[in-house]
Amino acid sequence: MISFLFFVLDYFLMLADGWFLMHALGYLIKIKESPLQRFVLLLSCTVLGSMVIFLGDAFNILATVPIFWIAVCFSCESGLWQKTAIAAMYASTVFSFNALRDNFLDSPIFDHLSALQENQIIVSDILFIRQNHCLSMIISIFFALILYFGIRRYAPDKDYALSDSLWKLLFLLTATPLGVVLSLTALFDFESPHSVVLAGYPAECFVLLVIALFSFISLLRCITVLAKQQTLEQQSMLAEINRKYYESMEQQHFEIRRLKHDLANHLQTLGALPKEQRDSYLADLAANDAVSETLSYCGDTTINAVLTVKKNRMDRYGIRLESAIDIPLALPFHGTDICALYANALDNAIEACRRTEESKRQIVLRSKAQKGLFCLGIQNPVPETSTSILSHVSRDGTIPTTKTDKANHGVGLQSIREIVKRYGGLLEIKTENGMFDLFLYIPMPSEKTS
Repeated sequence: MISFLFFVLDYFLMLADGWFLMHALGYLIKIKESPLQRFVLLLSCTVLGSMVIFLGDAFNILATVPIFWIAVCFSCESGLWQKTAIAAMYASTVFSFNALRDNFLDSPIFDHLSALQENQIIVSDILFIRQNHCLSMIISIFFALILYFGIRRYAPDKDYALSDSLWKLLFLLTATPLGVVLSLTALFDFESPHSVVLAGYPAECFVLLVIALFSFISLLRCITVLAKQQTLEQQSMLAEINRKYYESMEQQHFEIRRLKHDLANHLQTLGALPKEQRDSYLADLAANDAVSETLSYCGDTTINAVLTVKKNRMDRYGIRLESAIDIPLALPFHGTDICALYANALDNAIEACRRTEESKRQIVLRSKAQKGLFCLGIQNPVPETSTSILSHVSRDGTIPTTKTDKANHGVGLQSIREIVKRYGGLLEIKTENGMFDLFLYIPMPSEKTS
């Protein structure tokens, strides 16, 4: 009965250890939501954490490494090189700890294992081994907890992204600690004389395993620094795109104001021209987009400028605009950011409408600023060519793009997502009943940023 209780406790501790290892891994790579895939990853993490690693015995580690890599590839998202680098980095860390645990902390167990191998099996031996394995798993859980809280504290943001070339570099860096553990378990000759022996093994093994274990800290730091650097570069690129977009919009709006100001001069010129030249002059003047009426939708001049320009483009393609905007005063955000939010969202909607039949070309825009919140919602029809792609859109705006769709929902949504995140807001995107629905809200600061 006691042996059975220890058996149940042992497997419970193994699952708990695997659970913490899996959730710690989730801060380094996104785990898929499928219950089957999460169960496979939990099972592989349980095997990883409980696997006995003997120095000089290569079977366990050589069997577990490919199994864990396959489980990560099956259960996690992102590219192959990221999965490979993370799996190698994680396996080398856990195996380094397991080797230290099994060879330098649990050496009394091995005498009883030797007895079992010689068929000297008695109940007390089995109970002793089971008790010590439970103690070993408790130590492993403490390690998994340290790993979990350490990764959660120092890992980059969950939506971080690195290029394949950087993941290849990280894999090469990970190859060193993983190679140390593999060498000690598979290649080291323990029959050669050693000057210092610790727990029956050369002291150099202990030192090398500790180095391999703590190399995880530097690798984690590398990922964090590289992710922050790439995020900064991406934000800088998007900011430059938004700045140029804003300047272009301001220039177009300036042309509208200038022509309105020069209207009296144009009228005087028309009065002085002969009749045959007057019609030509009027035609040239009317062909200028800036002659259109300057629309006033709300109290924010940037929004008015963007919508005036975009309304002209919608009219050109026969797109109807249904708008309801309740923004009485200028918004307390940078003009470039406001321009980017409205312009990118409307550009995506216009391009989508252009690829639908004329009877369905309609954009619904809702926006307001009340009670400390700024909200923007835009709805447009989904073209049939994009239905299968946009059906997989996530709530945070992540869309699985193809080459043809990137121009339509690629950089624009990325820019919107970055702005919303920077201001502490929320972006939600969904497709339902053939409609693409974008909604975002951002808390408004008390004073306008300069």
